[in-house]
Amino acid sequence: MQTRAKLFNPQIFLELICYSAFGGLILYLVESGKYLSYVTPKMKPYLYFTAAVMLAWSCFGIGRLFRPQHKIRSAHCFVLVLPILFLLLPHSPLGATDLSNNYAGGGGFDQNAVNKVAKQVPSGNTNSGSLPGTQAPAENAGDSATAQQPGSSASSGTQSNEAGLHGLDTLNKKIAVENDEFYPWISEIYTNIDKYIGYTISITGFVFKDPQYFAKDEFVPARLAMTCCIADLTPIGMVCKYDKVSELKADSWVTVEGVIRKGQYNGEDEPQITVTNISPADEVEGYVYP
Repeated sequence: MQTRAKLFNPQIFLELICYSAFGGLILYLVESGKYLSYVTPKMKPYLYFTAAVMLAWSCFGIGRLFRPQHKIRSAHCFVLVLPILFLLLPHSPLGATDLSNNYAGGGGFDQNAVNKVAKQVPSGNTNSGSLPGTQAPAENAGDSATAQQPGSSASSGTQSNEAGLHGLDTLNKKIAVENDEFYPWISEIYTNIDKYIGYTISITGFVFKDPQYFAKDEFVPARLAMTCCIADLTPIGMVCKYDKVSELKADSWVTVEGVIRKGQYNGEDEPQITVTNISPADEVEGYVYP
């Protein structure tokens, strides 16, 4: 009896490599956190699902690896090869100069961001861990300022925790915005302007100034916000009034200290900062996620 030799199918083999490579790369990006350079944290479940589908296709394809096929086709594999090559290339985080400048004013903020944080931070918890709507914790600007001052009342910490945010000193009317709470704090101040008028605030961001949006004495210590993916990155922050804006280098990182006041932008009331001090700061890696 003649035995029929099994013929190796190069098309199926190529498909298996593409499925496995793409699925494995997606898993690597998710587990390493590098996916946050491309999409927001809310996309994480979908990325896991995509990786699972790719790996499942790889397993199912093994059974067809030795089925003969008269005509070999491989062009369709480029649908996965191209994104694999793109994701393997080294990428650095985008800056404001890489974007078509779109400034998100008060309309870009939502009280939901503050409410999400409040639900995640237990009452009495004074540790600033990773919070929803923010990037992974980075080196905080003004850590010493966030510690409770000697002699300050207990109500200061209570009010801070009620909002789910840290760095609030109601006794001395000070706010030290931690890097991992940039968006929630900005959103909180925008939605409760009158509550924070007269407070001294310390906040870190890159210098964003553009005559298309701001007067000569205005700039924003901004961060890049990602709503869905890297294509919608937008600078957000609070407008600062400063007489020496021309001396500030665009895109340089600074820590701004000043007093919160009510101003106007495009005819709408919004919180603004009257600057009292500016100091250089280390770059904060990552984006913020509303």
